[in-house]
Amino acid sequence: MVGVHAVAVAETESWETLNTAGMLAYQEKNFITAKKLFERALDPLEQGEHPDPRTAMTFNNLGAVYEKLGEFEQAELRYRNSLAIIEIIQGPNHPDIAMSLNNLASLYFSQKEFGKAEPLWQRSLGISESILGDSHPHLVQPLVTLGIVTQAQHKFDQAETFYLRAIHITEHSLTPHHPGLLPLYERYATLLHQADRKGEAEIVQQKIESIRSENRMAPITP
Repeated sequence: MVGVHAVAVAETESWETLNTAGMLAYQEKNFITAKKLFERALDPLEQGEHPDPRTAMTFNNLGAVYEKLGEFEQAELRYRNSLAIIEIIQGPNHPDIAMSLNNLASLYFSQKEFGKAEPLWQRSLGISESILGDSHPHLVQPLVTLGIVTQAQHKFDQAETFYLRAIHITEHSLTPHHPGLLPLYERYATLLHQADRKGEAEIVQQKIESIRSENRMAPITP
């Protein structure tokens, strides 16, 4: 069933109204309606002579819709179109590029195409590092993501480097016994087990238990 907002946009066909209606339909999980609305929003933009950031946004939105519909080749095409336009407008190292790279990499990862996802996430991390430096807490999640995708390819040495760096940043931004370290150490322990480094995994497991114990014993603060 098409929502009222989708019908109402027939009266005003501006990009803003079509894009907003498409986003609402997407949030309502009405992906077929969202696709139609985003395609209508895209039509007048593609007739322009110069790259338009709204075109990049609409291609990205269409990529997300196609991904939800399981049409992965179409999703990939739209994500790549969005990325190409942003690169032309913003240059190769803009933060918006990192977002587009993450979307495309996530699509590949969901299909277990780890070799395609990894270099995109590597490039995204490089952009973030150029903006934030190499020890900002916001780098932890990208580092963990790269750890996961390299571990999935049995690149254990690379995965270890990413996990350890994430742990190091977190320890310095929080405290050595902060509970936020637990999921990082648990991932690292899993990697060591998978790499058949059982003794080292046991040492990491002891660290995990130490953090848990420390936080159980910590005084309650109002």
